[in-house]
Amino acid sequence: MAEVELFVFLLFAVVVLAGLGLRSGVPYPVVLVLGGLVIGLVPGLPSPAVDPDIILFVFLPPLLYAAAISNSASELKANAKPIGLLAVGLVLVTIGAVAAVANAVMGVPWAAAFVLGAVLGPTDPVSAKAVLDRLGVTGRSKTILQGEALVNDATGLTAYRLALGAVGASAGSVFEIGFEFVGVAVAGIAIGLAVGWVFAHLRRIVTDPSLDVALSVLTPFVAYVPAEELHVSGVLATVTAGLYIGSRSLDIIEPSTRLRTLAFWESTAFLLDGLLFVIIGLQVPTIIERIEDANEVTLGLYALLITAVVMGTRALWMLVVPTILHSETTVGERIVIAWSGMRGGVSLAAALAITVEGFPKRDLVIFVAYAVILLTLVLPGLTLSVLVKRLGLQESEEHRRASAEARVRITQAALERLDELEGDAPEHVVQRLRDRYGSRLERLEARMEGDTDEGGQTDVAQAGKLMAEMIEAEREVLRAMRDERAFSDDILREVEHELDLDDSRLRARIHM
Repeated sequence: MAEVELFVFLLFAVVVLAGLGLRSGVPYPVVLVLGGLVIGLVPGLPSPAVDPDIILFVFLPPLLYAAAISNSASELKANAKPIGLLAVGLVLVTIGAVAAVANAVMGVPWAAAFVLGAVLGPTDPVSAKAVLDRLGVTGRSKTILQGEALVNDATGLTAYRLALGAVGASAGSVFEIGFEFVGVAVAGIAIGLAVGWVFAHLRRIVTDPSLDVALSVLTPFVAYVPAEELHVSGVLATVTAGLYIGSRSLDIIEPSTRLRTLAFWESTAFLLDGLLFVIIGLQVPTIIERIEDANEVTLGLYALLITAVVMGTRALWMLVVPTILHSETTVGERIVIAWSGMRGGVSLAAALAITVEGFPKRDLVIFVAYAVILLTLVLPGLTLSVLVKRLGLQESEEHRRASAEARVRITQAALERLDELEGDAPEHVVQRLRDRYGSRLERLEARMEGDTDEGGQTDVAQAGKLMAEMIEAEREVLRAMRDERAFSDDILREVEHELDLDDSRLRARIHM
């Protein structure tokens, strides 16, 4: 099978597997990692060639940037203490624990063992977001988990780069390693801020949506490549640039352009994450064959042991550290955070990027990394739903009221501005807009007051169901008009676009 045909097949597999996940209600990262394993076990299917020199460059910057632009810098700052403890403290402890066990039990040399620990130290931002969004988790626990998954990549991958450099060489003293760690982190942040500032100004000037997407695609690579060339943290440079752009997107990017660009990055992150799972799934049989004296039972025990170390370290950390530091997090939030240590695409990219030559027990390290990623995705991904519901950490009434209150304030501002401009337009135009915004205000106030009927349904929910049926009736007529060919395709596409916008607004209103 030609490389291009294989690539198309992998993309098709990603879409099909994710679709199965959405239909079944299972988080798509879980289905992708299991599906990738199943595909890899199909006899005769070729394994795609993976060049370790380019795997991080192709996958890592866009995955990190996509996660960064959707996070709030202010919320991360407000929760800096718990995020910092998890993203730095827990990652370093996990790296040490994994390295110690891998060296003692699996016989992996220390430097290579630290590489394995660095691969498995950080959690995955894309997987965490996918699982938490499906479960409707909101509030502090979600912010902490997403912030941790975003920031801890810098800790883990900086340690990963240092550990790779130590393979076959002198690792240096603890002081030297610590000093280098701080240096590469600070320099990476500085580069990220500079790149973010430059591209923010460029995107303020550019108004064409296609050019804006192009500039957005360039941003993570322009941040990552110079940082890596200067031997500082390309991860922190990319994340910092993404956070900078994301925090200023309201001021620098046109609304329609912003929607298109965010949609592009959601799709890109989904495809890249999925491709990583499927690619390494295809390579599992070959990796196992290359492991010296490979024994399936022994390999399975190694995988379970390292998984237990990774998850057990996290659980122990959440049990002990927040208690000692008198953290503001509740017991329920700590339990969910402890059980949400999913590893994913970033760890996979790092594992695949391990150099082929001169790395002891490379295939064993990659296999164990993949197995741990699989288990840490599947176990929490399939059980978090029950846990979150039992602990009552889904979207709270307080969050729904706050969401409605925010929308009430901007709607009232719009009505006040309309009153100021009343004399500048015909009365019927003003009245039409006043009715439209007045209806929105009534719905939001009903949500704030929690108005329900005897069946427990809110007025907003009932109105949403009615509007959904009305939009579907419009779509049926649109299909009939398309069959009749009484109108041009341009007109029908415009109408279809308007219906899609109405439908998206309705979905956003129902879930707000």
